[in-house]
Amino acid sequence: MLKKYIQALLSIVIIALAHPCHIQADEVSEAVAAAKKSPKNQKLNRRAAEALLHAGEKAEAITYFLKSDNRGNLDAAELCFELYDFERAGELLDKYLSKRTKEQKALDSQYIPQWGEDETDYTEVLRHRINLGISMLDRVEKIAVIDSVNVPAEDFLNFYRLARTAGRLRPDTRVERLLPRGWLASQGLSTISPAAFESEAGDYVMFAATDEESGLSSMYETYQLADGRWINPEKIFDYASIFGKETGMTVDFPFLMPDGVTLYFAADGEDSLGGLDIFVSRRGDESYLQPSNAGMPYNSPANDYMLAIDEVNGTGWWVSDRNGLADSVTVYTFIPSADMRVNYPADTPGLADIARLTSISLTHDGMNTSAMLQKITDATDAAAENETAVELSLPDGRVITSIEGFSNARARKAMTEYVKACNIMAANRRQLEQLRAQYGSGDHSLSFRILSLEEEINRQSRELITLRNNVVRAELGDKVK
Repeated sequence: MLKKYIQALLSIVIIALAHPCHIQADEVSEAVAAAKKSPKNQKLNRRAAEALLHAGEKAEAITYFLKSDNRGNLDAAELCFELYDFERAGELLDKYLSKRTKEQKALDSQYIPQWGEDETDYTEVLRHRINLGISMLDRVEKIAVIDSVNVPAEDFLNFYRLARTAGRLRPDTRVERLLPRGWLASQGLSTISPAAFESEAGDYVMFAATDEESGLSSMYETYQLADGRWINPEKIFDYASIFGKETGMTVDFPFLMPDGVTLYFAADGEDSLGGLDIFVSRRGDESYLQPSNAGMPYNSPANDYMLAIDEVNGTGWWVSDRNGLADSVTVYTFIPSADMRVNYPADTPGLADIARLTSISLTHDGMNTSAMLQKITDATDAAAENETAVELSLPDGRVITSIEGFSNARARKAMTEYVKACNIMAANRRQLEQLRAQYGSGDHSLSFRILSLEEEINRQSRELITLRNNVVRAELGDKVK
């Protein structure tokens, strides 16, 4: 379910980004050679451009698109947009429009944005995105991105290592256990976001859910009462109510800061540079205020979401699919600005490469990021080892949050064994995360260790199911159905 949701959600891309795919090198070489041999042949130049584009060579593809037909100017404008060359993208769009035929205009006008139902001129959408990119490039936040790791899209939550005081990011299965039976269907909702926010105390949850008929998502919150029951979730906002317009469909991936006021979330729509962008809002007296785009380097022409900040360890994370790899996303770890947002001067050399994160080292400014990352890892490991909180949902509707909450000694002993096994598996997951990062940096000798550890984690996952069932049987006895 989680994988299916992520794949559907990440299809939200307003500009048709061209992702690399498998293509034979000799096919590219052959197409390029033919174009060079006949430099005025528009069809051969388009064939070479498309071959380079499918091979992931976007910058090289631009040259050949410009030697093809007028449509090539629009293709080149799109690629310049993706490469953060926004000024040139605008110039090429102007060139395309100056030569656009009636047939091309009719085709462009059939474009339907992801968030809407009405046809619109695609060039107007692209123009808006280009102007938004130019504006964002003038205010790139100065942060240090100290790590980036490509992970399966459905596993990204495992790479956030928040201190308990920052709250928790919970999967959809956790939220579903809190909901009254049949609540989703009664509200006309079909899907819950794969990542919900839970408060430090575990008595507050914020999540997104999608309307089955319209496809619109809304943000909800629910509280735990003193007797352990959870209230029916209340709708906080949807896209139209928080943005004040109906140019988007999706609000998702919430993270509420410990101040209980500042909210980060993801949304699509005309205020997004890509598909999903990260936004920040603040809770007012009665509702959340008009959001503002978090800007660069967080947002890109791709999908960016789930920004979370751990103030205790001075660390933040967000996810992006700007890497262009199928079923994979990049989790970025960064050091936020200390007190307030600090931007790079607009005339900073190589600012577009910094904003695009062509290399995270561009953001380091002489810092020893290896030592910094190790310090953060040690701190979060220590926090995990000292974690005493317990949580288990029982079939009778209770959610036990401490070992003392179980009614008999046998259940408490079984729960202690379950928690110990959970901690061991969590430690193995952290080790696997580190090994994958090292593998991604070029140390391919770790492949056997990674595979072995993955098998061990799968075995532990099956064992956890048995241990959890032992706890439930010990607590409920004959009441277990």
